[in-house]
Amino acid sequence: MTGGVPSHLRSRFAYLDSLDPSGVLPDPWREVGVIHVGGLWHIGFADHTDLMLIISVSGRGLVDCATGTKIARDDREYFPALGSLEAEGIGALENQPIRIAGIHGGALSRFSSDGWSVDLHPLSWPNEVLFLSPPDQGKIWTPEGVEAQLWKLPPLASSLVAFGFSPTGKSLVVATSSDVRIFHRG
Repeated sequence: MTGGVPSHLRSRFAYLDSLDPSGVLPDPWREVGVIHVGGLWHIGFADHTDLMLIISVSGRGLVDCATGTKIARDDREYFPALGSLEAEGIGALENQPIRIAGIHGGALSRFSSDGWSVDLHPLSWPNEVLFLSPPDQGKIWTPEGVEAQLWKLPPLASSLVAFGFSPTGKSLVVATSSDVRIFHRG
């Protein structure tokens, strides 16, 4: 992987590649569930919540990311407004516009308000690899004199669709075309 990598980044990329994708994230993070969704298209969060809307070929679902619990389902075929990347909420979010990210664009926040970040390895294609970084660090940078603390997220089940934090910063989600892995902190 050294071809094309600037010399000042080679040791950092070697470090990233050496990390074990154990799937065990540091405190305070814990995995609360994996939601299996065939044909996942988009995910999105209501403002200031951990309620995630999932849109797939089979309709819409609503998940509470604090617990990993499915709290609402609409099996009807649904197509979001792609121009604005918004979808209509269901259940507790009925009639609310929800910003979405997925196969047609958009993105979730890569940072929590207190500094946690999640990043895609820039050279991992075609195998997409994600890293979680604590506040004041990143996949490419660690302050001088501070030991790097990065965590490689578990391997993806299928093609990456979207990833990032909820608006509260308390939930981290990784959505592929076949599932959504949910991590939460209290």
